[in-house]
Amino acid sequence: MGDRILVPFSGAGSGESVLTWGQRNMLRMMQLAGDGQMIGGTVPLAEGTTVENLVHLLAFIVERNQSLRTRYRFGDDGEAVQVLSASGEVALDLVDIGPGEDPAEAAEAVRSEYEKAPFDVTTDWPVKMAVIRRAGVPVYFTAMYPHVAIDGLGFEALVADLDNLDQDTGERLAPRAGLQPFELARQQQGAVARRQSAASVEYWEKMVRSVPGRRFDTEYEPRAPQWWQAVLDSKAAYLAATSIAARTGANTGSILLGAYAVGLAKVSGKSPSAIRTFVSNRFRPGLRESVTPLMATCLCVVDVADTDFDTVALRAWRSQLKASKFAYFDTRDLLSMFERVAAERGQSVDLLCYFNDLRREFAAVRPGPLPTPEEIQGALPSTTLTWGPHTDVPDAQTFLELNPVPDTVSILLRVNTEKVTPEELEEILREMERILVAAAFDPGCPTGVGAGAALAAKESVA
Repeated sequence: MGDRILVPFSGAGSGESVLTWGQRNMLRMMQLAGDGQMIGGTVPLAEGTTVENLVHLLAFIVERNQSLRTRYRFGDDGEAVQVLSASGEVALDLVDIGPGEDPAEAAEAVRSEYEKAPFDVTTDWPVKMAVIRRAGVPVYFTAMYPHVAIDGLGFEALVADLDNLDQDTGERLAPRAGLQPFELARQQQGAVARRQSAASVEYWEKMVRSVPGRRFDTEYEPRAPQWWQAVLDSKAAYLAATSIAARTGANTGSILLGAYAVGLAKVSGKSPSAIRTFVSNRFRPGLRESVTPLMATCLCVVDVADTDFDTVALRAWRSQLKASKFAYFDTRDLLSMFERVAAERGQSVDLLCYFNDLRREFAAVRPGPLPTPEEIQGALPSTTLTWGPHTDVPDAQTFLELNPVPDTVSILLRVNTEKVTPEELEEILREMERILVAAAFDPGCPTGVGAGAALAAKESVA
């Protein structure tokens, strides 16, 4: 890796605490996946940036955010507690490259190395940071963090707080805002939070009891690697979603969730579709600026059988609204409910289909005049389907992400080939585009999913 500077830090608070709900959930996800579940990236540095500036930055973020000074201790029963340190040293790696080397490629190589390296939550500090230098001059920057310390919106909160650092002197310009993990963990043990968790689990149970026990009845010989993925990039779907949003009032995320539900029903032969959608949870008091994992999933149940797509879009929208309310819970409460319902039904309920809208500002409908039918049809030939990379890292049965790309819909779908073939993966993506384009100017456009899917689902529930 090269040279390394050990950067001292000190911050308020120390000791041990029970976990927050987000920490508990992410530790479980890390254990299931078998890796650190890292988040971060690379950034070119402004001219004149010095190594000292980055030393100040690293000390600042670790001091300001308890999650970056936290490691974990596991008891004999396997239960974890968070261990917060008031002071210590964290590494800043220095990577020197030659005059002909590309600093962006070097930074990406470091990022990939950080992502793939083992991460020990009991001993490693949850920040890996490097500066890329050419001829001794800092030109690029890499930083990676495990999801147990931070999620995507927490990362944005961390970056926003950098405005409160004078990078030349290291001076702190304002106090830190947002709840810290120790205080959040204390709140989540209180009566108000416990009632919220109970209400969320009650909603989940109602939804779980309404859906098929198995999403996919088929079992295939898994491919190698087992989890395949593809990205459909469709301007036609983007334009069609804009048209449907204008007619129905539903947002484009709900419309795409509805299209995903149709695709799943077509492949599985069952409706309703049960899909876990990601919720930020940051609209709650004190959490917007908090640097800690807060995102969770909640179940959206969308029936697509014997109806039109406008109805599906509105059902998906209402389901997402409820999901936003009931995505705040203690994972232990949820898992206990799953076990109880599974014992009653005689089978575990399969809830491993996911939907994650990463678009943020790109989710807005296209400004200006609405698209015409000719414009949408004319955009279809530009649709692309790109395969890979595939992996053996354990994942969901289907995991759909909407990528933050302007002026198009970029849909990444990853599937477990033991349940969904690559051909079925493509069928889901193509069906999403097909139903959106077909419904763009037809409020009565049928989903094409018949009553047989609903009957199969009812038999599975029974």
